[in-house]
Amino acid sequence: MANEFLNGLESIFGSGKVSAEAETLGSYSGDMSFIPRRKPDAVVWPDNREQVQELVKWANKTSTPLIPVSSGAPHFRGDTIPHEGGVIVDLSNMKKVVRINKRNRVMVIEPGVTFKEIQPELAKHGLRIITPLMPRSTKSVIGSVLEREPCLGPRYHWDVSDPMCCMEVVFGTGDFFRTGEAAGPGGLEAQWKIGGAQKFPSGPHQLDYHRLVQGAQGTLGIATWASIKCELLPRAQKLFFVPGQTLEELIEFTYQIVRLTLGEEVFIANSATIASLIGKTAEEIEALQQTLPAWTVIHCLNGFERHPDERIAYQELDMLETGQKCGVKPVTGLNGLGSGKMLKTINSISEDPYWKLTRKGGCHDIFFITTLDKSSKYLKVMHNAALAAGYPVNDIGVYLQPVVQGTSCHMEFQLPYNPENEAEAARAKTLFTSMSKALMKEGAFFSRPYPGWAYDVYRSRADIVPPLKKVKSVFDPNNIMNPGKLCF
Repeated sequence: MANEFLNGLESIFGSGKVSAEAETLGSYSGDMSFIPRRKPDAVVWPDNREQVQELVKWANKTSTPLIPVSSGAPHFRGDTIPHEGGVIVDLSNMKKVVRINKRNRVMVIEPGVTFKEIQPELAKHGLRIITPLMPRSTKSVIGSVLEREPCLGPRYHWDVSDPMCCMEVVFGTGDFFRTGEAAGPGGLEAQWKIGGAQKFPSGPHQLDYHRLVQGAQGTLGIATWASIKCELLPRAQKLFFVPGQTLEELIEFTYQIVRLTLGEEVFIANSATIASLIGKTAEEIEALQQTLPAWTVIHCLNGFERHPDERIAYQELDMLETGQKCGVKPVTGLNGLGSGKMLKTINSISEDPYWKLTRKGGCHDIFFITTLDKSSKYLKVMHNAALAAGYPVNDIGVYLQPVVQGTSCHMEFQLPYNPENEAEAARAKTLFTSMSKALMKEGAFFSRPYPGWAYDVYRSRADIVPPLKKVKSVFDPNNIMNPGKLCF
């Protein structure tokens, strides 16, 4: 049976793109999360959509689970760990940059393209993509966008699905489908000839199909390309720190600068997060954290192709006036940490090891959606849960990222721990579980329910489970796509 299984895969991909070696399977059996390890039965590396489509049809015939993966290791959330064996579909070989369109500020790329690879290509065209907070070098751009990871520029975030535009997806039925204006008529090149740019995401008809695939953790289909919004590459930038001893004193200022669309990059972080972003060793992080204020708003003003310096100058005056009204003082340095170094950091892709792992070697995040004015309440929940678990509160990083024009925010707690120390890892796991439950009880919205949260999230909202299962039955009737995730 094993030979028949592998022969079926090799008939689609060839022997060089299929592996069932123990070492390879072991590398996909677990991640940095607290989800139990489980080995897949095989790993395949598709080169194109046709192979993905053949694989999905084969999986339906053989009742074989498929687990899509586009980013390289390390993984953190348990969503790519097999629930019951199956085949890992590693899309990292699909690295085509299909098109970069400066006129419409949009690119079309395949799922294997990482942030580290795309930024230099976009720069050649005077463009960039607004990234999450210093993403790791192996992070897939499409993977990040599909998972709705928050980007640093809330002024460009008009909808929860941004910067996603259109996509091509192979659903669990084996059918391929194009969303938004990419649905047709004709293929991509035919659409380009008549001025199409694959930027309008709605449709076809009255349903935004891309919203079904975003956040679905690969349980409905496999995206084989996507069009993603880009922005102009700045000609000039000026970064400010807005320090505070409490989170509360920075909230109104942050609301105001986002509302007034002053600057591009805006976020709030505590001293542990900023030290981890800057420090290259655990010792550097510890030392730097001692010199930083408890809380800081990072705010960056950008100038573009036309009069870049003038744009920064008038926005700076407005920003300083806003700070004065809100009782805070923007500065260009924090006790030896200059704005230039911080600017380089937020414009960078993380070096290896990933910045969240530098402090102790392991890190687990708790993140959810809330509003800035409620963030202090969740800070107290975190503090109480950490004390109860015996976890050092000062080690916990906190990151708040305004999203959707500042109408809400992504709030994240980073729990560093030493994975080689069993007691420390167990303490972090205990805190992760207890804090997550306490935050849910207080109303935190876990909009991306990964395996560590899915049971509690869907148990508390049993009314949405039947409609989701109905959608699953339409697009993946045989439950082959990443089974065991979400409420499936």
